[in-house]
Amino acid sequence: MHSIGGVLSLCSGYFATILLLIVLQCSYTAVNAYEENDKFCIRTQPMLLADIEKHVNPIDDDPNCKVLATTLTTKEKDSFMEIMCKDHGTSYKDSYYFFKLRNGELRGRGSHKDICNGVKNPLLAWVPYNMVLENFAQELNPKEQLSYIGKATDVDRAKTELCHFSHTDLVTNITSDLFACIVMIFEDNFYGQDSNINVLVEIEPLMYELRNITYLPWVNVTTSYKTLLDRSSLNNPNSEPKQIYGSVKYGFVEKVHVNVSTIYNKNLDHLPLLFEHAGAVLELNDLGIGGVDVTAKAYFGRFMDPRTSVKVEVIGQWAEHHQQFNADVFDYFGYGIKRYRNEIHRGEVTFTRIESAEPVYETPDSTHLTSITLHSGEEKKFERLEMADTENFTQTPNWDVNTYYDSHPYPGFYPWFVAGSIAVAVVLLVVVFNMVRIWSKKEEKKLYKLAASSA
Repeated sequence: MHSIGGVLSLCSGYFATILLLIVLQCSYTAVNAYEENDKFCIRTQPMLLADIEKHVNPIDDDPNCKVLATTLTTKEKDSFMEIMCKDHGTSYKDSYYFFKLRNGELRGRGSHKDICNGVKNPLLAWVPYNMVLENFAQELNPKEQLSYIGKATDVDRAKTELCHFSHTDLVTNITSDLFACIVMIFEDNFYGQDSNINVLVEIEPLMYELRNITYLPWVNVTTSYKTLLDRSSLNNPNSEPKQIYGSVKYGFVEKVHVNVSTIYNKNLDHLPLLFEHAGAVLELNDLGIGGVDVTAKAYFGRFMDPRTSVKVEVIGQWAEHHQQFNADVFDYFGYGIKRYRNEIHRGEVTFTRIESAEPVYETPDSTHLTSITLHSGEEKKFERLEMADTENFTQTPNWDVNTYYDSHPYPGFYPWFVAGSIAVAVVLLVVVFNMVRIWSKKEEKKLYKLAASSA
């Protein structure tokens, strides 16, 4: 059975574990990561001219989309590079701009020269002009003099062309009669708003996704306190001793902490991370902290006497595993859209989990022990022996010499042995005394004879 100190430490570990689980759960559920904006939608299938001719509303399929972005096709990307980077390349004075959106919010603007210089390979998309006008125009400075890249789709001529329109037209909400989107190639074709004007935008990543993770051989493990996982019992109802097995289920929140300083660099913003772990993709906050619910099962057993029962407490050991890993970094834009960016080496991650579980067996419960049956005579004898043992045990702490000798008399030969020893000693003394007296008389006679002869 546990000592008082062991019980207290066990209880303190138990409550500490509850507190830790609450903290881990809070850090997991309250992850400060981006939630995908359901008002901002990304579509990868562009609209056909036939659909535009039928006046199909681009948001009919999802009326909740306040901003709908449609990614560029491969043909449109090639056309963009051909026109913007060759005919309006970096050597020209004029710059043409596009908007940057992250999760449906305006994040800034970029120039076509950034793309032509190979500085970045952004995810480009089209947003209908009226959506840009309703959601982002009020955030712009009316005094700026810029030109934005767009495309005009003309049904009558069955063609789509890159064009650019004025910043002033957007912020002042110019009417359709005065609005003009100028064709990039010839600079002499003009399109109005009725020609299905779409504005070029860059969709910035919502998160970074770490995939294809490979862990390096180096690992450092540190252990902390043990904690109570569950209580159970083992029962052997049989009449023969045998090995009895049992199991308990327990759950905990495994904390995952990625060292973001090993992930972010000059090419990456401080965005939340999606981390591939345990067959799932975990959502971490911008500090690299998250968690995953874990359910486990602990097995235990012991050899037990017949018809006995024993209580069991299953104790778990918390441990921190510090590991290094390599991974591929993907940009995640929302709506399941991701794109490979680069790879990282020697990233660092710490897993806080219950490393192992072990049973602690308590004293068997007397109510489950086999009862003792005796014959009447033997039963009385057993009772007398039990009383005698109890009496000796209770008298031992108050032990007294006189009481002990009173209750334990001398053996029969002991007084005679003492008396005989005294008599022998007296006889020896008398003999020694007589021998000394006789020897003294003889010496005295010799002295007298010697004196007479001298005279």
